[in-house]
Amino acid sequence: KTMREKAKEAGEEFNVDKVFFHEDKPAKGAWMPEDIVKFMMEELDKGRFYIMCPDNDVDRETDNLRMTWTMGDIVNDRPPLSSWHPDYMD
Repeated sequence: KTMREKAKEAGEEFNVDKVFFHEDKPAKGAWMPEDIVKFMMEELDKGRFYIMCPDNDVDRETDNLRMTWTMGDIVNDRPPLSSWHPDYMD
């Protein structure tokens, strides 16, 4: 059960400060649903098909490098997360 449901059943008021994540206190770097929809619509208006939503923790170039390496794991039959594997580290 959610913490909100548990509080309701106990006759208590739900306290946002006691939960790890809530829309009123998003995690550092997190995007809220309305932010994601807004970004998606902006990208669609630009004619983009593939949409990679940023996370505010790393820049787009770093995201692209990570995705490229991960796709290399798949197409080159490397172990998952090979960038952490000593045989594949540069």
